[in-house]
Amino acid sequence: MRQGLVALVILVWSAFGALAEQAVFPRGSSIGMEPPAGMEPSTNFAGFENKQKGASILVVDMPPDAFPQLEAGFTDQALAAKGITVQSRRDFPVGTSKGVLVTGIQSAGAGQVKKWVLLVGNETATALVTMQVPEAEAAAFPDAAVEAAFKTLRFRSAEDQLADLPFAITDFAGFRALRTLGATSVILTQGPKNTFDGDEQPYFVISVGAGAPRDDERRQFALRSLSTLSGMKELRVERAEPLRIHNRLGYEVMANALDAKTGTPLKVVQWFSFGPTAHMRMVAVTRADQFPELYPKLRAIRDGIESR
Repeated sequence: MRQGLVALVILVWSAFGALAEQAVFPRGSSIGMEPPAGMEPSTNFAGFENKQKGASILVVDMPPDAFPQLEAGFTDQALAAKGITVQSRRDFPVGTSKGVLVTGIQSAGAGQVKKWVLLVGNETATALVTMQVPEAEAAAFPDAAVEAAFKTLRFRSAEDQLADLPFAITDFAGFRALRTLGATSVILTQGPKNTFDGDEQPYFVISVGAGAPRDDERRQFALRSLSTLSGMKELRVERAEPLRIHNRLGYEVMANALDAKTGTPLKVVQWFSFGPTAHMRMVAVTRADQFPELYPKLRAIRDGIESR
């Protein structure tokens, strides 16, 4: 995982005292800030941009355990391998969150771009914020202005992001929102930990996607989707059959598995609800010994989801 996270940071670099209520949150992001003057929320990515000057700020939100992995692997040498020359690196706390700020220069075609990257983490989330601007336009964004904007960074809770989703959850059945993914998915859990490991506490993922398979393709579509689940092994389908959810055609798959790390027996249930041009997927994972007690709650969540 560490190598993958470091690669993500390098890819982001290569590709690219305000109050909390003044922070602007890109759609689907848990990270907000008051951007530097002249920058507006982007319609193409999670972040901000000034198209006239070619400047952009890309924000990436990650789990809390990503911070130490990124901090340890995000070295000058790793960035140099991607053509980035690091100019400065220092601690940069934001509120009560720890942070590291790195600046550098990278060649881009015939010119160069200036980059600032801020890595911030706390007990609930990690934020990676990368700003870049062509060196010819860098005077419009002095270091002091960029750093002042970075100091306004704020995290918002998953609950605060629910309104951005294309569906509403009317019955949480004792679960809570743990994390949203973009503006299309949410992870729910029940328990004290901010994790979604099925052998520790149950989780329920709701997502929407484009496209709807034909009637004769739904079984294979559902089974293929189930096979993409990670963190488990020896997945065995118990039953797979059509059903209706909110008077829409759907499909249910029930399966057994083992946690890939601990070998704990798990129960997996996956539901699909199909519309004319899109589908909703709902996946719940629990410990097998907890499933009989949790199954009614999982169904209550499923039946309480309404499209906006």
